[in-house]
Amino acid sequence: MRHVSLEVIEKRKNHILSTIIHHYIKTGKPVGSNVLIEEYDISLSPAAVRKLMAYLEKDGYLTHPHTSAGRIPTDKGYRSYVNSLVKLQNFAIEEDERIRREYEQKHNEIETFLSETSRILSGLSKYTGFVMTPKAHCDQVKSIEFVQISKRELLVVLLTKNGMIKHKRIEACLTYEQVSRLRDFLNEKLRKVSVAEANKKIALEIRNFRQNEAKILEIAEKISDVFYSIQDDIYIDGASNGITISGFNDFDLIKSFVNFKEYKEKFIEIINRDFDSSRINVKIGSENMLSELKDLSVVTAVYNNGEHAIGILGIIGPKRMEYEKMMSIVNHVSEVLNKFFKEMSRQS
Repeated sequence: MRHVSLEVIEKRKNHILSTIIHHYIKTGKPVGSNVLIEEYDISLSPAAVRKLMAYLEKDGYLTHPHTSAGRIPTDKGYRSYVNSLVKLQNFAIEEDERIRREYEQKHNEIETFLSETSRILSGLSKYTGFVMTPKAHCDQVKSIEFVQISKRELLVVLLTKNGMIKHKRIEACLTYEQVSRLRDFLNEKLRKVSVAEANKKIALEIRNFRQNEAKILEIAEKISDVFYSIQDDIYIDGASNGITISGFNDFDLIKSFVNFKEYKEKFIEIINRDFDSSRINVKIGSENMLSELKDLSVVTAVYNNGEHAIGILGIIGPKRMEYEKMMSIVNHVSEVLNKFFKEMSRQS
């Protein structure tokens, strides 16, 4: 009997695992040894294939549902598959052109741009796309504007270096002169201060502005709310995509994203763990540490402004997604955002 080296056995196991995952992603059905041999020209005997599959199951890469003879990948199996991807697939020309067309129509307000980005991610992947706003500690105050709407109402408008615009109506009975002096004072004190720091600093600065002007002190907290509203937030699109995709009848779980606000903060906390990463990240099933995502995978990338990372974007889909394609989409869209924010930073 010819001796087979451990190196050859490992190569065969890896090939069998990747082939099983590829077939399961395509069909959603458990994979048996006969399918592998007949459809993928694996030049091994059925007994040899079954033995390799048994090894993979023992090692935790495969499992079999119910009493079926076929195997399906576990989270560990998907992880091995993703890690084995040496490089991302290049975009098809038509997809690349589609992204360019979408971004040529971008609007001035950055919120609209980020919302459009989540829609593009969803449209290209057919799953759920999301984009986090630039992080508050990575952004700076560019200017603060006050517009007197009436004797009792003031519109506070905040513009940041990365292009974020936030506005809010507040009750404030101030004279025109008071509004003008407050505007000038805050712009002098807070310009180029990080948004996160400004949020904590504004009440103190207003107190120092004129301690005997009680009316101005009363609106300090209201103005602070505008800074608070620009803290970590997320745009998400395509929450119900999984309901209509052919072959994904087991994907009802994605419906939970319709009520995404219920656990948005926890999701932001999870993806923020990859904020310092310079590569595409993939979290599979239980790796997400969120029960609502236990049957899903999340592919993320960080985007930057040419100097440092400022936000995160990604795709949420089933564990049996086409990982190469999803990673490529996320990578490409992040590069588009990099160019956009780099240009925004130059103009600031």
